[in-house]
Amino acid sequence: MSLYRQLNKCLVPCHEDAEFLPLSEISARVTEDNIKSEVPVRKRCFSNRSLPRTILKQARRIFSILVLIQEAQAIVDLVCRDNITDEDLPLTRQSMSGDDENVLMSAKTGKAFPSFSLWPREARVRDFLNFQWLVQAPVLNALGQHISLDTKCPLPLIDCVMKCKSGPNSVLHKCKIHGAHQSIFKNDPEPYVALKEVNNDEAFEKEKTNLKHIQSLKHEHLIKLIATCQKGSICYFIFPWADGGDLRDFWKANDTIPRSQDLVVWSLRQILGIVSAINALHGKNTRHGDIKPQNILHFLKSHDDAAMDSRGRLILADVGVSKIHREITSMRQDPTNCQQSTVTYEAPEAQSDQREGKPRGRRYDMWSLGCMFLEFTVWLVFDYSTVRSFRKSRRTRDDPKDAFGSFFVQTSNNLIQIHSAVIEAIGHLRGHPLCSGDTALADLIQLIQDHLLQVDVQARTEAPELFKMLERIIHRAEQDGNYLYPRFVGNTG
Repeated sequence: MSLYRQLNKCLVPCHEDAEFLPLSEISARVTEDNIKSEVPVRKRCFSNRSLPRTILKQARRIFSILVLIQEAQAIVDLVCRDNITDEDLPLTRQSMSGDDENVLMSAKTGKAFPSFSLWPREARVRDFLNFQWLVQAPVLNALGQHISLDTKCPLPLIDCVMKCKSGPNSVLHKCKIHGAHQSIFKNDPEPYVALKEVNNDEAFEKEKTNLKHIQSLKHEHLIKLIATCQKGSICYFIFPWADGGDLRDFWKANDTIPRSQDLVVWSLRQILGIVSAINALHGKNTRHGDIKPQNILHFLKSHDDAAMDSRGRLILADVGVSKIHREITSMRQDPTNCQQSTVTYEAPEAQSDQREGKPRGRRYDMWSLGCMFLEFTVWLVFDYSTVRSFRKSRRTRDDPKDAFGSFFVQTSNNLIQIHSAVIEAIGHLRGHPLCSGDTALADLIQLIQDHLLQVDVQARTEAPELFKMLERIIHRAEQDGNYLYPRFVGNTG
């Protein structure tokens, strides 16, 4: 099979209905033997018998373009006379009119390549300018990198599925990174990623700044940003794909597994990890502001060097990132879903602060953590059906008009108090053997009630102290089986 046919067969469809030639295929197909068969001896530089090796060293991509436009022999003059290399890509016209119209130059350096002007068919020069983008898909080799691309340059994202809108300015995708175009994830050569496409520069820059701030923390329970990318007026965020969905997905998928010591320890460690992540954010004077199960993503595979439990890891995501997973996984068309779930975990001061123009403080996050951790405990002790019943009871009692299921209510004389369904749920938990007496879950519930679900903002503990309290519970639980799980000592699942 000719090299032209080989390379053509290797073109890979990718994002935006484009295609690209993977670097791995260029390396595999552009060999010394194939170069010799495409460029006869008489056409090589008269003083240079090592042309094939020169091409392999510095111009494999250039040669691939020439083969695809059926001008392989032009490599002789381009290498021998113009000293062209792959690093000179992309090329552009030196002038849009006149004698220099077909002289191409490097868009990076301005270095000119006069040999193009000697081509007998001008259309082939135009073909080169168009086909060159096939070999220029970028390589993602460091977390958090920003890539600026020409509008014609493809992204090496394959198997893109389930495109859907997310608000007026963004579109969401689930894709894979081609294995030859990433070196970040050593354990997963073609990882799935979440791609957020934004067509608003101001929104992109704001979110990019926030994410850059978060990335500086390098915390294993905070979402990683793989890359940002700008192509003309379109901007992209690329994140790891959470193969386990969000925390509610985890609860549903694992509803029937035994409530073993192993599961309780894992759950407590994940709760501690989330608090540690919030503590790191607060330490940088940053609050999350929208903590809820839908913003906790479940990763089953490690995408970094950190050791991961067999059950995976829970990671706190940015609002926009978790929405990508939610929308793509479920493809729900429920415009109220996001708002409802946000209001559910809102702290009592949210509306008054908004009216008065006050920013949300760090203790706002503490209330939301208390709500989420209480639901987590309900699931751990009972099941997901009980979590749903608990949510439903908060929507129908005290204030039937409240459709959001908040953890607090406002009385007729404008007093804020804990929802009666929350108090009842805590009572049910304390009546269960796993949560009564001197046990880890009993102490967790006490912590939630006394230090997190407090209407008075100042009565809520802050993240550093919360982390220490949880650490003490987990340390003792790991040392004392009766404290951890008195009914099933020795059952490690």
